[in-house]
Amino acid sequence: MEKLVIMGAGQFGRAAAALINRESFSVLAAADRDSRLWGSSMDRIPVMSPQEAMALNPDTLLISVSGRDRAEAMKSQAESLGFHGKIIFLDEMRRYFDIRSSVLLRLCRRLNHMGIPGSVAELGVYKGDTAWKLNLLFPDRRLYLFDTFQGFSEADIAEEKARSLSRAEAGDFSDTSEKSVMSRLPFPDRAVVRKGFFPDTASGLEQETFALVSLDADLYAPTLAGLEFFYPRLSPGGVIILHDWDNRRFPGAGQAVCVWEQQHGPLPLIPLGDLHGTAVIIRP
Repeated sequence: MEKLVIMGAGQFGRAAAALINRESFSVLAAADRDSRLWGSSMDRIPVMSPQEAMALNPDTLLISVSGRDRAEAMKSQAESLGFHGKIIFLDEMRRYFDIRSSVLLRLCRRLNHMGIPGSVAELGVYKGDTAWKLNLLFPDRRLYLFDTFQGFSEADIAEEKARSLSRAEAGDFSDTSEKSVMSRLPFPDRAVVRKGFFPDTASGLEQETFALVSLDADLYAPTLAGLEFFYPRLSPGGVIILHDWDNRRFPGAGQAVCVWEQQHGPLPLIPLGDLHGTAVIIRP
């Protein structure tokens, strides 16, 4: 069995720890340059300095950070500490494999096979990376796209700061437009853009039902508002794909689920196991 060290104990590292095949690899440690993490653990994997981790003589390194420059810097550091074994770049692997898109495809097949009625929606569209897939997979269904198209709002960021959640700032993710998103859609005539502050932009849709909703609002307040609006309007058998449910960068999404469950009871939620902490919520 190969001995492996995870380089990076952030969001990608934590996600990678759950994905590693433990029948093929013995995970010795997670290495991180952040001394505040040393002495902690990550799914029972000890977190330590890169120097300590390299002293364990691993056969393989899994570099679990996003961005080529950061990954190369970690590689150089490991080699400077005497490592000359195999190196796997997680960021490179995800160029080839996408768990969330694979699940979306299979959910589409299932919903259509079962004849689950309802429209499709996305809250948090950004540049349309998910919207075009929804439009392609559900060409016969109405697709509602909810976004400010101006980045995070001041009100939502104020709530984030009050709850000591993410480091997001007002205007983050503003480099987009409804026009650019619509240009990516294969069936734009099926899409309805609802631009502005959610849930105000859902006005008039109180009687609508949904088969699938992509909830990718990142922050606490809009995620909670999305759950409050969409979950009661899911058709039986319908699903919400909740992005960032278990994400260290945007912990507000997970906190919104906790608050919703405190008020309404447990959600039938299944963790997806991807790198971003996505979960699937099913309406019984």
